[in-house]
Amino acid sequence: MPPEQVLSHSRCSQWASQRRLSVAFMGPLPTVIEKHVKTRRRTGVIAKAKRFKPDHPALITSERSGWSPSTSCHPESSKLSIHAVRTPAQRLSHVDKTSRTTSRMIASCPHKCEEVIRRISSVLRRRFGSAYEVVPFGSTVYMRGFDVDKRLFQEQDSGENLPRGDLDLVVLDKNRPLGFSPDVDMKKLPAIYNTWRLASILSGAGFTDVQPVPFASVPIVKFYDPRTQLSLDININNRLGLMNSNLLRSYCDILPGLRRLLVAIKLWARPLGLNTPSGGSMVTFSTYALTLMTLGWLQSRGLAPNLQDGLATRTDSKEAIFWICRSMRTKGSGRIPCDVRFREATSLDRYPPLSLHDTLADWFHFWGYAFDFEQHALDVKEGPIRNRHDLAVLDPRLSEHQVCVIDPFFRLKNVTNSVGSVALERFRSECRHTSDQIQIKKLSMAQIVGGYDLLDGLHEPKVDFRRPK
Repeated sequence: MPPEQVLSHSRCSQWASQRRLSVAFMGPLPTVIEKHVKTRRRTGVIAKAKRFKPDHPALITSERSGWSPSTSCHPESSKLSIHAVRTPAQRLSHVDKTSRTTSRMIASCPHKCEEVIRRISSVLRRRFGSAYEVVPFGSTVYMRGFDVDKRLFQEQDSGENLPRGDLDLVVLDKNRPLGFSPDVDMKKLPAIYNTWRLASILSGAGFTDVQPVPFASVPIVKFYDPRTQLSLDININNRLGLMNSNLLRSYCDILPGLRRLLVAIKLWARPLGLNTPSGGSMVTFSTYALTLMTLGWLQSRGLAPNLQDGLATRTDSKEAIFWICRSMRTKGSGRIPCDVRFREATSLDRYPPLSLHDTLADWFHFWGYAFDFEQHALDVKEGPIRNRHDLAVLDPRLSEHQVCVIDPFFRLKNVTNSVGSVALERFRSECRHTSDQIQIKKLSMAQIVGGYDLLDGLHEPKVDFRRPK
């Protein structure tokens, strides 16, 4: 049967009032959608997009292109080789090689991720030109295919083996590799930066549940792909998330067992509602926040290096920074420079494997009993554990929140600023309870963490390290 489009007038008025939309097609066939576009039966996405000029800039935050750091940092040698640090400018001198970087990133995705990325890339190039490349970021990148957690999560959530998943994407703009640097005219950005226009293109290509979110700190378009059954978020040229993913990938590569530890923590946190950054009954920790918290804790115990150590923050050099725009509603320019350098891991950086059981047990005890959330902040670049009063040098507002975890690149961002007092108390309480179950009641991890036994069968991905100089 041909697909039908479901759209109510009450929802249309709600979208108009909230500047949001949700388009639902019962089928993905582009030919049928194009037929609707050509007629007067336009969807809320397309009708809304026509109210904006094609060159209307979306509220976007952008950053740099895909590069990986350089320099060796080993526990036994703390000397910094400046020649081993590749600056962003050196990376960006090879902008025409972006497709190679894309291929490497996509190669680490499951087959369905690869398929949807190529399809989206084809759509955007056909509509906006060849200057744009779609690449994944987030756990898809730094877990390197170590993604059995998603299959476990869907069993936790529904008890059924449903083929669900999610994927974060960024569209790289080859003409603006430095992001929103001062020389970029914010009023003359290409049409692809308009989230409403991008949403209309995606809906016309067969994607469903399309929702532009133009007024977020990082404007995105949320949508769903019926073919792969993936939920996706896409932003335009906000490369900061991509750089964060590359940094975390380097840490995971030199710390055998870190990926398995991160999966175990998510398996524990998700059923308890402690890994729900988008809300639900309560806003709690994002996967990115939990990852930084875990990495900072390992650094505080001497079990992980600092790949940014010795690289003093620089905001006065074009070779060291990328520019983001916090919000186009911010007074003044709103442009913020971010130093995104870090050392490239080598074979000498590799640490001994982590014991999953012992490390996880210590993790619960630390966050439940040891860490002082009221007095301390976590910072993997200049910490790992810092006094909250010291953060006034960066921004006095950083220490105003219940939990303070500083982003390693965007130094004015607390990645846990949405975690409230109730969520924090629940997190600490659950960590204490779990620690007591392990230490006092002597329960096994398999009795506490659903799917824990399956982690023993997972193997670290093979990594080709750069030879140390």
